[in-house]
Amino acid sequence: MTQLTENLHRSRFSHQQFLFSGAETADVSLQEAPSPALAAAALAKQFPGLLVENDFLDAAMDFLADTKTFSAVLIRLDESHYVINPAEVMAALAGAVDAVCKETSGLWGILDHATAGGFFAGADEPVCVELVKKIKSRFSQKCAETVSTGIALYPTLAYGKDKILENAHKALDHAAFFGPDSCVAFDSVSLNISGDKFYQAGDLEGAMNEYYLALKLDETNANVHNSLGVCYGIKEDLENALSEFKTAIRLAPEENMAVYNAGYVHFLKKEYGLALEYFQKAAQIDDTIFELAFQTGRIYQELNQIEKAGDCLEKAAALNPQSAATFRLLGDIYTATDRITDAVTAYKTALKQNPEDAHALSALGYLYEIQEKNADIALMFCLQGSEMAPENGLFRYRLGRLYRRRNRLEEALAEFQKAGELGYDADEEIAATLKTLQNAPAPSAD
Repeated sequence: MTQLTENLHRSRFSHQQFLFSGAETADVSLQEAPSPALAAAALAKQFPGLLVENDFLDAAMDFLADTKTFSAVLIRLDESHYVINPAEVMAALAGAVDAVCKETSGLWGILDHATAGGFFAGADEPVCVELVKKIKSRFSQKCAETVSTGIALYPTLAYGKDKILENAHKALDHAAFFGPDSCVAFDSVSLNISGDKFYQAGDLEGAMNEYYLALKLDETNANVHNSLGVCYGIKEDLENALSEFKTAIRLAPEENMAVYNAGYVHFLKKEYGLALEYFQKAAQIDDTIFELAFQTGRIYQELNQIEKAGDCLEKAAALNPQSAATFRLLGDIYTATDRITDAVTAYKTALKQNPEDAHALSALGYLYEIQEKNADIALMFCLQGSEMAPENGLFRYRLGRLYRRRNRLEEALAEFQKAGELGYDADEEIAATLKTLQNAPAPSAD
């Protein structure tokens, strides 16, 4: 690899290149959904004293004050935004819940325009499932729509009584994975999904707290271990990340996310041989994952196995043609193997995907220079790349070369010296430029 490209691929990449199995539940929150108060107003005549939101929860805490065991059940209209007559349908659901609560001495209320809830003293999960069946049966006699339900029990772990309704919400979100007319009881997967939502919102600590609780419910959940490992990895706690990934691999060796992630930890630790072993194992499970092809290419590049690196990165580009980083690294590979035309095309593609890619800008300017064409554009690209990444010695060095070719010696010297300060070997160019300046004729007195 030539000196002008040898450091290019060592730029920092985000630790969020880990594979993370995020929750993709149905969107049940609508921006213009009716408020609970409006929903309550529509039901008030039929159900005097109807409990809504916080009033419902407060009443439930009084109702359950002396109760040692109870359950919370949430019932949500499926695809409520498609319901033609929502007020009538919600009234039918409320009627079904009200009837079952009267039969079982339960307490019910509504949480929003499409969700009703009930608390049932002494009811365990099988009892709740039967109650849900009764509610669905009564509701189906009035409407063709379906409902999904979430069940949560008290006691569970160290949750207070006032948190059980939240757990029923998490179970309801879990139910969305199974489609309409689903019923789910709160478990480790519910917490995993909840943790994923915290993660996707950028709340890493909130996500980890949910994952810790999930493992208290089920320490054999491999996906939770993987998710927790991703969080440790992003926090740069690589040893704990690796421990979680290895646990996930032991629990579910057929799942390749944790295998890949373990390899990526070794990559971050510059343990390239171990990283490659894990990546190869992951590829045996599924070789159609972009991140796997991309990171394997980076490892081969670090190991100076340029041909293999190129093969992997070309595969990565085919799997994800929108990845600017892939095309930039392909540009490095093609430059190192004197495939200049291909390199120019790769860098142009990288810039099309990401016009702010300083590495691609500087490299493309360098290639235009050695081709001795597009001189003004070459200078512009190298200047832009250096301005975007002023602490990159290679970019400064390239810019100095272009200034020197244009006899802008003072500017060239400044760039070479800065490149040297940043750790790039520019001693030869500094000496040559100084010598040229010293030998330059003195300015005329005229």
